[in-house]
Amino acid sequence: MTLILKSTLLIVFTGWLLIAFNAHAMNTHTSSPTYRFQTVGQHYHGYAPHRRILYFAPSKDEHVDNFLLGTLSHQCALEERDVVIIVFTEDGFVSPKWLKDVFDYNMLKHMHDLSQGDHTAILIGKDGTEKLRWGTQTDWSLIKSTIDEMPMRQAEMRSGSSRCTL
Repeated sequence: MTLILKSTLLIVFTGWLLIAFNAHAMNTHTSSPTYRFQTVGQHYHGYAPHRRILYFAPSKDEHVDNFLLGTLSHQCALEERDVVIIVFTEDGFVSPKWLKDVFDYNMLKHMHDLSQGDHTAILIGKDGTEKLRWGTQTDWSLIKSTIDEMPMRQAEMRSGSSRCTL
């Protein structure tokens, strides 16, 4: 797949994701206990209001369950870093559930160069580019440090103290 086609697909995917999240946020009066998305406004100079982790798997197996459990354990840090978690499986599981009718797994698989049957997680920055990719084991410290090294995150950290410290 050419770089131009990949870039175009990523821009389209990001646009769909923002439209879906904004529509859901506007139509939801109570927030989900696992995924809280707050509308931060429109794109600013082409940047999304959030980072995201896309987790792809063949089915909702123990690796998916461990990943989702990890998101709960690190929920404060993920929210503080504006990270939205999305899980897709080949057999149709999607989290959050309301995204199920919005995305086609095969299109996403093609767009992100995923292999059939693999577990692949992808961290995407606010600029829409891939920052980190990994398999079944999630290193939450690496994810947090990768995000904290991003220039936009550096600016966010200068503007306030962490609310996630004990």
